[in-house]
Amino acid sequence: MFERILKNFVKTKREYIQNFKPQNIIAEILPNEISDFFPIDKNLLMKLHQFVSNNPIYFKKANILINNLNFMSYEGDVNEFYLNSKKYDTNYQPFYPTWLLSAFLICLKVKDLGFTELVDIGAGDGRIPYCAKLLRLRSVGIELDTTLTELQNDLCKITDVEFKIINDDASTYDFSKLELSKPIFLISALAEMGEMFIDNVIQTILKNKFKSAGVILLGSTIKRKFASDLTFYGWGKEIKKYNLQIIDEINLPTHWTNDNNTETKYLITQLLK
Repeated sequence: MFERILKNFVKTKREYIQNFKPQNIIAEILPNEISDFFPIDKNLLMKLHQFVSNNPIYFKKANILINNLNFMSYEGDVNEFYLNSKKYDTNYQPFYPTWLLSAFLICLKVKDLGFTELVDIGAGDGRIPYCAKLLRLRSVGIELDTTLTELQNDLCKITDVEFKIINDDASTYDFSKLELSKPIFLISALAEMGEMFIDNVIQTILKNKFKSAGVILLGSTIKRKFASDLTFYGWGKEIKKYNLQIIDEINLPTHWTNDNNTETKYLITQLLK
């Protein structure tokens, strides 16, 4: 199911951006119906739409057809949240969300790989822990911005999907409080913006000495001229430094790659002893 949805999702995303040319900063689609191309459980699909429909960052929606399949196009803006998140000294990646269906596929892959908990560091509006909860993973969202954690709380109440929400700095948070067994940590920062933050977070994770733990890193597929490290999509130094084993790679649509023919690379790694 995962591979089929992923393949059709990336193809459909590109056709959506090229042919429908959405005008707003935030623009994404969700299928309106179950099909062989998108075999998503009906109740899960309804909950994905419920999250977006009740999320104030979206203000425009429209039914559209792509390859004879019915989708809902959602558009919006995050300027208010983006600017608000920049006031924190330890915020290295202001709020700029991935597509909701990308979040769902990340969580589906995490579950397939056998992890039991997902901890989203820099959780934004909570879409990744929300999807993890839908897939019956124990999910935690850690977010420094109080405005965004309030938004997470509001969405949890409206959708009746509860996950643990923590308003704190993940680079100093004591993860032992969570009593995790086989967690994976998703760190929402690109290499060129969050290297120092990543170092602090991984060191904090290592202090807990989990028997088994994973880390998901966001990699850039665009080679930037002045980037300090071009290996492993910008994460080569950290992968070597912390002995991370790459166990999977996924290319997924994100809002910051809407204008590109490439997607964001998600590196799923295992922390080796």
